[in-house]
Amino acid sequence: MKKNLLLLLCIVAILFTKYLASHEKRQSALLLYNIEALAANSEHADIGHCYGTGTLDCPVSHDKVKYIAGGYSLEGLY
Repeated sequence: MKKNLLLLLCIVAILFTKYLASHEKRQSALLLYNIEALAANSEHADIGHCYGTGTLDCPVSHDKVKYIAGGYSLEGLY
């Protein structure tokens, strides 16, 4: 009787472990839309303008500059 119970417990444990291993977590559509929106926003971001001579790397010309100015506006949101 004890051997049958032990065998049954082992089978249940193996099946439960297999179920947990095969259960894949799916990402929600909302999460994927948010990731896509964030990626699209960074692709089309306004780079700005570079001024002066300093230690910052200009993203446009890759020169060393003192200031990097970018246009931030709430008008593009609506």
